[in-house]
Amino acid sequence: MTEKKMCMYCAHWYHFSVMTPLYEQGKTYIEYYCERCTPAVKDNLMKLPYWSLYTWGNKGSDNKSST
Repeated sequence: MTEKKMCMYCAHWYHFSVMTPLYEQGKTYIEYYCERCTPAVKDNLMKLPYWSLYTWGNKGSDNKSST
């Protein structure tokens, strides 16, 4: 069985290998975004005054140590 994750932006399910994780400082929950939505989320995130609390991971990764 292949692992799938839901994009938090468009709410569609995609294969894990095409999802990009977003980590929030001090949180253990990881949000995942698809290839199509990642640019829009990055653009919106950069407009927030606390954008530096977020870190993007590598596509298909689920471990923060890989960033």
